[in-house]
Amino acid sequence: WFCAILPRRSRGHLSLPPYAASLRMGKDRRKEKAEESESLGKKADKFGKKGDGKIAQNQGPDKSFTHQTCRHILVQKQSDALRISEEIHTGKISFNEAAFKYSEDKAGAHGLLGDKAQNELDPDFWAASIKCKEGDWLREPVKTQWGWHLIMVQARITKKKK
Repeated sequence: WFCAILPRRSRGHLSLPPYAASLRMGKDRRKEKAEESESLGKKADKFGKKGDGKIAQNQGPDKSFTHQTCRHILVQKQSDALRISEEIHTGKISFNEAAFKYSEDKAGAHGLLGDKAQNELDPDFWAASIKCKEGDWLREPVKTQWGWHLIMVQARITKKKK
């Protein structure tokens, strides 16, 4: 019976037996398993093997960035900040338009701060911006030594040290 599954030779060419089409190999599921493991938070060790499937409990929040690209609207009164926040939230004006129109930022950049590291920003500003999702803005004004801010985090990036 072993000879029956081997290919036959005819006229110098290999030919497969008629039932060979049904002898297909199974689907390679390694890539699917890797994607599933990754989505479940399983870690790979240095040899590419997957861990036990548990996410490490002793790790703090993921801080994989060094800088944040932020915009802000700076005003001196909390009531002004709340009014502007409501205008943006209801769609009467966009965040960028409000920053251009209302921000009392002395830098003259109309609320654009650019890429800032933690040591370049007020501690209260940084702490509030960490809570904000990337690409979103905080509805609640934040008080710092310069006044009241509405904060938008446009991006979080990692810059290498020079």
